[in-house]
Amino acid sequence: MKTLATLMHAALVVAALAHGDAFAARPANLAGTTWTVQINRDSEQLVIVTQGGPGAPGAATCRVINGTLGIAPVRGWYCPGSGRIHFHHKNLSTGLTVRTFTGSVSDDVVGQPLYMAGTVMVNNSVFDELGEYNFSAVR
Repeated sequence: MKTLATLMHAALVVAALAHGDAFAARPANLAGTTWTVQINRDSEQLVIVTQGGPGAPGAATCRVINGTLGIAPVRGWYCPGSGRIHFHHKNLSTGLTVRTFTGSVSDDVVGQPLYMAGTVMVNNSVFDELGEYNFSAVR
């Protein structure tokens, strides 16, 4: 009986591991991803075009990211190990930062969407009242 119980326990462990959720981790690379972002009451499209590699200066843990939010550029960093993301949304004409986003990216689970959520600081009143607001995104 003890052998049967041990075999059943082993079978359950193998089944759980085969499901894949046990190995879920943050995505290693966000380059080429498009996100629908909900910022306070507005929806916009975030496109992360490029992500730097581990050989770049200062990139031992986190990677530089570049892209667009709407039509204006974003630049920041993403840490694949922790899922932390931080980027500045720049004014298209002046290049000045108008919003700053800080958040986390969800685990990459097969068959499930990726999520991102955090806070956005509005630095230019064209985008809303100055202050800090929530944001969320799905890919």
